[in-house]
This record gives sequence, structure tokens and C-alpha cells, in this order.
Amino acid sequence: MGFREHLKRLEREAKGEMISIPQRDGTVKTFPKYQLADAYLNVMARLGAGEDAPPEHPLVAAARNSSDREWQQSIYSADETWTQEHEDLSE
Repeated sequence: MGFREHLKRLEREAKGEMISIPQRDGTVKTFPKYQLADAYLNVMARLGAGEDAPPEHPLVAAARNSSDREWQQSIYSADETWTQEHEDLSE
């Protein structure tokens, strides 16, 4: 194993398991797998929060801009109407 191959293997191991999200422009966004949980919590925190919604997680933006149908239809690619305030119908 040459030096470059050894270095690439070490880089992969240091990053941990990664997920790739293909984009409409032909590029690919990569994220550590553990960021799926962070992105999910971000989507839930933004639900109905209106102007108080936290900033969008980069993985959420990548899922919305994905060319892959599975990412486009996932919970991560929810449209921005989720952050709008809704009338309380609990009465």
C-alpha cells in the first residue's frame, strides 16, 4: 500500500461513516452519518416555529435540493411552510 492509499484510508476512518446526497447541479454533498439525527431535530424544532425557527441545518437544504427522489420525499426535505405559525385548534 502506497503512501497516498494509506492516507486516504486514514482520512475515511477519521471521518467515520458518511452519507452522500446528490444535488441537482451534479455535485454531491457529504455529511457524517451522525448528522442525520441533528438534521431531524432541526426539522422538528422548525415545525410551526414561525419567525422563531432556528436556522436550517445544511443537510436539510441538501435534501431539498437533491436529484435523488428518496431524498426529495424524505422528512429532511420538508418545504418551508412547516415553519409558518398555525392557528391553535386545541379547544
